[in-house]
Amino acid sequence: MITITGAEGSSEYQAAILVKKALEASWPGVAATPREVDDIRIAVSTKLSGYQVQDIDIVLAGRLSKPRMFKPLRVIRGSSGNKLNARPIMVESFVVAIEVKDHDDRGVRIMDDQVEVRYSRGGPLQWKSATDQNVKQMHALKTYLSDMHVDVFARRCMVFPSLGSISAPSAVAGAFNGHQLMSAIAASSPLLERRGQGLLSAGDKETIEKALAAPIFKKAIPTRLDRERMDRLAAKNPSIDGIIDTLGDGTVFLRGFAGTGKTVLLLQAAWKLFRTEGKRTLVLTYNHALAADMRRLMSLANIPSSVEAGGIRVGTVMSFLYTWFSKLGLLGEGPLDFSGYPALCAEALDLVKGGAVTREDIEEIIYSDPDFFDFDQVFVDEGQDWPSGETALLKALYDPTRLCVADGVDQLVRGARANWRAGLPRDKRSTLPLGKCLRLKRNLSLFASEIARETGSAWEAEPNPAAGGGRIIILSKPYVQATGLHESLVEDLKSDGNDCVDMLVCVPPDGVVETADRRSSLVGQEFSSRGQAHWDGVDPMARSDFPRGPDQVRIVQYASCRGLEGWTVVLEGFDRFLEEMFLAKMSSGLDASEEEGFVDLEKAASGEAWRWGLIALTRPIDTLVIQLDNPGGKFGTQVLEAARKFPDFVEILDG
Repeated sequence: MITITGAEGSSEYQAAILVKKALEASWPGVAATPREVDDIRIAVSTKLSGYQVQDIDIVLAGRLSKPRMFKPLRVIRGSSGNKLNARPIMVESFVVAIEVKDHDDRGVRIMDDQVEVRYSRGGPLQWKSATDQNVKQMHALKTYLSDMHVDVFARRCMVFPSLGSISAPSAVAGAFNGHQLMSAIAASSPLLERRGQGLLSAGDKETIEKALAAPIFKKAIPTRLDRERMDRLAAKNPSIDGIIDTLGDGTVFLRGFAGTGKTVLLLQAAWKLFRTEGKRTLVLTYNHALAADMRRLMSLANIPSSVEAGGIRVGTVMSFLYTWFSKLGLLGEGPLDFSGYPALCAEALDLVKGGAVTREDIEEIIYSDPDFFDFDQVFVDEGQDWPSGETALLKALYDPTRLCVADGVDQLVRGARANWRAGLPRDKRSTLPLGKCLRLKRNLSLFASEIARETGSAWEAEPNPAAGGGRIIILSKPYVQATGLHESLVEDLKSDGNDCVDMLVCVPPDGVVETADRRSSLVGQEFSSRGQAHWDGVDPMARSDFPRGPDQVRIVQYASCRGLEGWTVVLEGFDRFLEEMFLAKMSSGLDASEEEGFVDLEKAASGEAWRWGLIALTRPIDTLVIQLDNPGGKFGTQVLEAARKFPDFVEILDG
């Protein structure tokens, strides 16, 4: 059996059909055998979340019950170094990263064994190595599977549908057959040898079965909320034109409280720049869970991120800057020491400002690896929370007029407020205020406003009159112990046209357990015992991929919830989390600015706790569940006092 998953109609999908037809013609009957006999899967436009290479045009993987053969049409060597072209090659299994390039003869050149393709991002024409890109894709695919404890021997291949012929060893032209395709795949690395005959194998049967079960081969099915988010990307919005008109002449700042649509507006602007001008935008965040969520949306909307096609690439700032540090020669041997990150930012900035690294040097680095460094725009999410070293370095590496920065006003969780405006003339900055709450339904917005007023917190947004309704449930027992509640919420989700992936559960640090090589949440463990599929984002390995199944409930720690949203949001141990933030501030004491302002430490600690609390309270769209461990405690009492003012839409469950 051969199956193709992915966005239909794209160039990559058409190439996947060519792959399927070539294998069918060379191996008669392979497409009709039951899956337990022959299982070949083709994933189109695959996105790997959290890896340096995020996009692979086609991932081809297969397991054959009995070896199939192909005639070698390239020089194929075995592990012994001997040529294996005298006899047909046996194929048992394969895992392949395939890169598709639509360039014509004028856009392709071969330098030794390297295939180079031509591209331009509005400047002079450049040549980049498609071979190097394909090698990186192969390694990213292998690492992705290895992180799931699936160790395979991955291979690579390039497909050029617009070429009549190509002489590179691991590439095929448009009218390829199965023998040519498998020859190109086999030529990428030496083969195993069995009694003098070549054997193509990616691993033992059990390992390949695990690889074929990887999430990348599952079709991502959008929920109603996903479709609404995709529609939002393409929706007309006058604010988007304001952003686009300013870019190139100045830095754009989007300023608003949580829930006012800053992240959505960033993605809308990036999408329009791609759709109308073919531009490529880098969206940076420090939040891995948010990055995974945005990549999921990019995958569902089939938005590319390549240098040639343009589109949107989502990255985390530390990963992005560490790659710059490497290119600038600042990293030594051995494992990375993340405690030295601020010093590295300062050292890199000194190199640029001191002239040791010139603008020409920076451009040379960008063109040496355009997939990772070459962008028309750089958009920054939650820019108010970036340390000064990051902001200054990014402005030194990329023209500030390319930047659009989302400013979350008082949502600080990493330290002092960032000063993006430093060094920018007033006529080179434009601020777009966002005052309306676009995420929360009206009732949830009223509740959040009351909490903010009661606790003296800085959160204010005008309720959206077009989004009426919303409900809140207060629990005094753990969420998973509330009989039938989860099942009822899931039923409500589905009756509204949504699914489990539209539910977000936030857990405190003490709701996470750690084993030798994995982390998991206590809520996730309980879901596993019930058979509830979930994406446990408390685990870094889980965050290396986004939730692909609509039946997966998302779980994150509170520290990772900012920027995320859910139709239904559960805040497990909410008061326990606030108490932890309160005690952490009491322990660390006042900072210099607070001391100068004669701020009371306990008041500052309460403010710090509720700054985090308002971030969590503004994640839901329709339904909010707040679980309190100690309803009579300081934070539990504050929640309940606000809740009792809205009996029409707040339900308090005592038992």
